[in-house]
Amino acid sequence: MKEFWIYTGLRLLSLVATFGIVAGIWSLVAGEVNIFYSVILAFLISGALSFFVLDPQRRALAEKVEARAAKAVEASRAKEDSEIDGEPTGEGDSQKVS
Repeated sequence: MKEFWIYTGLRLLSLVATFGIVAGIWSLVAGEVNIFYSVILAFLISGALSFFVLDPQRRALAEKVEARAAKAVEASRAKEDSEIDGEPTGEGDSQKVS
């Protein structure tokens, strides 16, 4: 899950940096900073920036999640197939009726 932590860290870094820039500009223009509006504006700007800038990291994360999901589905199908074929799976097969 290295991709998850990289993407999440970059998103947080983007949000913090954007907030710093927005608050700095707001302070220069207005003299004081409205924290609530600065956070909202930082969320919007960092979200839009990350959509374009962090696209490679997002794609890597999506590929990793897709590969893990495919592996889990394949394992589930193999388990179902073995149950259909009558092979014991080890779960509740200790009591067989003859």
